[in-house]
Amino acid sequence: MKKTSIVIVLLAIVMGISCPVMAEEITIVGSGIGTTVISSLGTAFSQTTPGVTVIVPPSIGSGGGIKAVGSGRNILGRVARKIKKSEKTYKLTYVPVAKIPVVFFVNKAAGIRDISIQHILDIYSGKITNWKEVGGRDVRIRVVIRQKSSSSRKLLLKSFPGFKDITITSKSKTTYSTPETLSVVESKSGTIGFGAYDVVKDANADVLMSEGKSPSDPDYPYFVTSALVFMEKNNTGNIRKFTEFVTSVSAHDIIRSAGGIPF
Repeated sequence: MKKTSIVIVLLAIVMGISCPVMAEEITIVGSGIGTTVISSLGTAFSQTTPGVTVIVPPSIGSGGGIKAVGSGRNILGRVARKIKKSEKTYKLTYVPVAKIPVVFFVNKAAGIRDISIQHILDIYSGKITNWKEVGGRDVRIRVVIRQKSSSSRKLLLKSFPGFKDITITSKSKTTYSTPETLSVVESKSGTIGFGAYDVVKDANADVLMSEGKSPSDPDYPYFVTSALVFMEKNNTGNIRKFTEFVTSVSAHDIIRSAGGIPF
């Protein structure tokens, strides 16, 4: 009996070693806006859900995320806009997660922390070319603008007073993501750019308040909604647990810490 018991114990140990618990990866593809918020939520979810890892790869854009999920290549997508009429054929579920402030930020050599709406318009139209003209240091202003398809740029054209009415200075540099914009702003003296607050809030750049309004204020006026998209048939198991978690009250502090504003 003792030998039999020993054999059973050894078999159990061997089986436990040779049959580890299968890990599950939840990959969320799509927009660059909200990346830090979604990543932080993913980390928190993984910590409370053994065997599950949430992966947030580099941006392929909202449209890329919708197409990837709609075609079945991926289960979850992240978007910074609503689903277009032409994308309705995918029959995706759209779940808002957080408001992501869109902010202007500057190289530290600029020497300012707050700016008026009119000064932003004058800088981006090329009328103001030195930071000393708006209370900053005697440093030449370099302007960075996002590509026309950018969710951040579309938001400013829609919501930032007067932005749609100006002609962007021909001396501006075009970038194609918030991380790229941030890299230019951090490395080039006097540069100003705009993008998602969650990506830039802890960076080596100064985030500007807009006429006293901070991006952490609940009533900050310039924001994009970061949302998840998925096929309802795939919203099961740990996917459902994750989509329920990110929209729960438990996620609010995580969203705020990462630079977003909870709904």
